[in-house]
Amino acid sequence: MTSYIDTHAHYFISKFDNLDGGAAALLDSPDFRATVRGVINVGISLESSRKAVEQAARYPFMVAAVGIHPEAAQGIPDGTPLDPDRALAELRAWVSDADARRRDKIVAIGEMGLDYYWEPMDKPLQKVFFEGQLAMAAELGLPAIIHDREAHGDCFDIVCRYPSVRGVFHAYSGSAEMARDLVRRGWYIAFGGPVTYKNAERTRAAAAAVPMDRLLLETDCPYLTPVPHRGKINHSGHIPYIAEVIADLHGITVEEVAEITAKNAENLFGLSNFIG
Repeated sequence: MTSYIDTHAHYFISKFDNLDGGAAALLDSPDFRATVRGVINVGISLESSRKAVEQAARYPFMVAAVGIHPEAAQGIPDGTPLDPDRALAELRAWVSDADARRRDKIVAIGEMGLDYYWEPMDKPLQKVFFEGQLAMAAELGLPAIIHDREAHGDCFDIVCRYPSVRGVFHAYSGSAEMARDLVRRGWYIAFGGPVTYKNAERTRAAAAAVPMDRLLLETDCPYLTPVPHRGKINHSGHIPYIAEVIADLHGITVEEVAEITAKNAENLFGLSNFIG
């Protein structure tokens, strides 16, 4: 059976508690394991990054990424903004220790980036956290996982200031032109559920423009559920629906999409060190 690597998931999110047996029942199910060969469980705050690591320790097919999302930096939806000196220092102390990274199965820094959708919006604070994490990725030679929501120009400009950093723009929503430019600079581009949506011509055009050797699959679960399951909790088992669209756009089989994107994920994140 064809199996996939989901390069962006959040199995610590409380939405999974609404499933019978929670996330654990899903992750332990034979049907899930038959479809999914690997999952990157991506933290969005220091607290959730610790949860992501705890879950990854329980599953041989799961690894973790740790980082501070722009919303978490601002203290959204409640709380107060984080102190960048303190929060970035704590993250740096964690990821700078190579033994700790191996122990915790940490393969990337992120989710980091910019989000200009929600108000109130503190762009300067978001940029401090974004650049601080990119600097860590550059120093440690780790991939970066980028969140870019309605901030395409600023995200592109900032990553260009760190030419040694490589990684992925996840849940890509920018233009085909920007995707091509990012690929030329060594970045990967990931697509999830939105590529299946009826009115997502822009996203499909971008997915068609990205060469297969720079394309990744993701779910961003429990969010961004693909057609035909919109309205339900998303999970990695839905990734074949995304692969079908990518296969059609590139004129190849879903089996080829699964194998190529899995190889891409392994190459970017060094997954062979953690996942058999």
